[in-house]
Amino acid sequence: MNSGKFVLKKISLSDDEFNKLRSLVFKVSGISLADTKKELVISRFSRRVKGLKLNSFSEYYNLLVSPSGFTEVQNFINSITTNKTDFFRESHHFDFIISNFIPEILAKGKKPVRIWSAACSTGEEPYTIAMVMHRHLVEPYSIPVKIFASDIDTNALKTASAGVYDSQTISPIPEHYLKRYFLRGKDNNKGLFKIKNEIREMVTFKKLNFIAEEYPITNTFDIIFCRNVIIYFNAETKKLVISKILRFLNEGGYLMMGHSETLFNIIDGLVYLKNTIYQKHFLDKFGRN
Repeated sequence: MNSGKFVLKKISLSDDEFNKLRSLVFKVSGISLADTKKELVISRFSRRVKGLKLNSFSEYYNLLVSPSGFTEVQNFINSITTNKTDFFRESHHFDFIISNFIPEILAKGKKPVRIWSAACSTGEEPYTIAMVMHRHLVEPYSIPVKIFASDIDTNALKTASAGVYDSQTISPIPEHYLKRYFLRGKDNNKGLFKIKNEIREMVTFKKLNFIAEEYPITNTFDIIFCRNVIIYFNAETKKLVISKILRFLNEGGYLMMGHSETLFNIIDGLVYLKNTIYQKHFLDKFGRN
């Protein structure tokens, strides 16, 4: 008996198709998919296959590698990236900024401060950085702060640039930050919260692929947030990406990593301070600063 419900037919994925697609994922993004990620590939790419009215993952792969598939590659990347993020995620990093970094800046009288949110996703990380820096440095001491926020996912960047979030997304934000830096939606926008212009203007968003030959960056930074990125890379790609990122970190600057990440035996030139916080110090052959 027909219940009247329309059920989308699940598209099967052969081992050969899986291997071709995950090889392409690695080629265009550096993301390394394990053998166990077959179901993930099915769930992430099925929508694109059906949306393009294709019959199989093989047809989708053939489109991606064809000259006419150039624009679809970005949708392919957007589909496989993970955008798990939160406001004030791993709060100890922001505690360190308040207790350690800002006093250093005030002692040096350095202007301006530059920070890179290297995998900004939908914007929660760079806006958290901006709010903390505005409250503790910009507003009381008139020291300018510029934040460069990058991601490979263009859909995530659109959300980040708009700076509009629902009530569930803003729930980790302390009330005093929420009142000071967000506008509450009314009428048709009730339940939505928009970041104020004074915070939005501190942040510049741009697409960046970590495995690109050149990065669209002309400045160096005092702090780089690169959290929950290298967990998706193999050992070789981890070393390559961190090496590139460190070129843009000032000597004595800080690198913030994710809670499940470590740089042990990956890169030289960093001193582990505490709890996923590193400082850039190059050592000579005798191990001296």
